[in-house]
Amino acid sequence: MKYGDFSSLIQLGVGLHVGTALLQMYGELGIAPLVRTIDRTRSLFLVPESERPPKPLEEDLDRLESKYEIFRIRLFQEYRKYVLINSLVAISLAITLVAIAYKAQDDVAAGYEWTTVLMFVFSLLPAPLTLGALWIDANRQVKPMKDEADSLEKKVLASQ
Repeated sequence: MKYGDFSSLIQLGVGLHVGTALLQMYGELGIAPLVRTIDRTRSLFLVPESERPPKPLEEDLDRLESKYEIFRIRLFQEYRKYVLINSLVAISLAITLVAIAYKAQDDVAAGYEWTTVLMFVFSLLPAPLTLGALWIDANRQVKPMKDEADSLEKKVLASQ
């Protein structure tokens, strides 16, 4: 087995980690239903004063929007941490790829088989693990807000 045999794996790892570092999929997909519900509910308060739902419901909506904004700030801070982790792994893999290019024809020396395992692990695991952790944590926080938004929307519609 030669080091050059692992160059495609490392290239995949670099691409995977750079892609994950730049990907804001949760912001696009996971939060969208909550945002749509909040927007629909907010639109019901944009009618003339005499046709608006009761003021306490609007205050509940304001509180929910505040919770959502706090969540977005926290999610962005958490996301920055994962971007840093994945960027560091991508840089490490890119450096490894350069080293492999120089040692492509060298055999993996006896006693250094562990380097191939490390290349495999760092190429394929950190990106999906960090993205999955972010997704699960965000879902855990969004679900109660989504339930609250759905309930509030029903109350607002019932009050009209």
